[in-house]
Amino acid sequence: MDVICNIFFVNFILNKSYIMKPIYTLVVLLCATTFYAQEQYLEKLPDNPDPGKCYAKCIVPDQYDTETVRVLEVPAHTKLHVVPAEYKVVRDEVVIKPASKKYKFIPATYRTVVDTFWIEEPYNKQYPKEATFLDAYETVEVKSGSGKWVAGENPDCPSINPDDCRIFYYREDPSVSRDVPVKKLASDATSSTKQVGGEYKLVKRQVMVTPAKTEEIPVPEVKDVVERRVLVKDETTREVEVPATYTSVEKRVLTKKGGMSAWREVPCTLPKQAIILPIHYEVGSAKLTAKSKRILDKHILSRLKQHPDAVVEVGSHTDSRGGSAFNKNLSEKRSKSVVEYLNNKGVKTSRMIAVGYGEAQLLNNCKDGVDCSESKHAKNRRTEFKFF
Repeated sequence: MDVICNIFFVNFILNKSYIMKPIYTLVVLLCATTFYAQEQYLEKLPDNPDPGKCYAKCIVPDQYDTETVRVLEVPAHTKLHVVPAEYKVVRDEVVIKPASKKYKFIPATYRTVVDTFWIEEPYNKQYPKEATFLDAYETVEVKSGSGKWVAGENPDCPSINPDDCRIFYYREDPSVSRDVPVKKLASDATSSTKQVGGEYKLVKRQVMVTPAKTEEIPVPEVKDVVERRVLVKDETTREVEVPATYTSVEKRVLTKKGGMSAWREVPCTLPKQAIILPIHYEVGSAKLTAKSKRILDKHILSRLKQHPDAVVEVGSHTDSRGGSAFNKNLSEKRSKSVVEYLNNKGVKTSRMIAVGYGEAQLLNNCKDGVDCSESKHAKNRRTEFKFF
């Protein structure tokens, strides 16, 4: 906002000869320089204006040109760059437990045997066996055989003397034998023995197979590998030349001094009715809701883009609840929040006027001390937009 202008509107109506009929309406406006940059100021009112023309008496603002100035932000300087230390990894074997010995006890081994213990020893019983015989016959010669000459008589002997005709022959008398029954020994008498009697008990007992012993077992050492970083090169610094950095700043240079009174043609009608949109903020703050941003894009941003010479006043109002100073401050913050949002969308701040009215312009009687419903209080919480 560059200048505050007191504008007196004069409406000229021509009826054959022109009669100047001044209408003294004092309007206090925040006039943006950019809004009138293309307008022509007059040192005095025209002698013969066209009918229906309206002129406003203003203080001519100073005229400026914009030039870009290169400002040194950071001078050239030396920056120390830290070169980190260098390490090498070394792997060392560390004996964490030395070698040792341990002894293992190996118990004796046994086997089970069964022994017989005689409580009463047995004896050998004799079993004799008589001799056996076979019936047989023994031939016994009871008369031995003999031989003799025997004279026999010949019946055909012619002599009366038988001796004359005797025949001698040798006659053997066989021996005379007699079979005598006898017994022949078939088998001689024998004797056999058999162990009989006795009483015994079977006893199980353990017989050692291998005796108990101890065995020496070597226990190897335990090692671990430890990785450690050995410093090879210590940390150092090196100088890096940092060039200077500059920034471009737009500088307004006064080209023509204003301040004199002048007249300029203006619209004969000024906005009386503001555009009221449902712009909402987060509770107790000036932060716009996402829905409110969409409404601003649709109704305000689009209009400002369609009319690049338009200027808009953003007026924020609160209800009467709370302190008046708090409400005034909150409304100003909310108006500025809308201006900042539109500025981020590409609208210059010179085309926007942020005004916080607080609770000064209530639309109903819901002032301090008056009991009103929530809906009536909500009517006073509004954001108005007036386009010029």
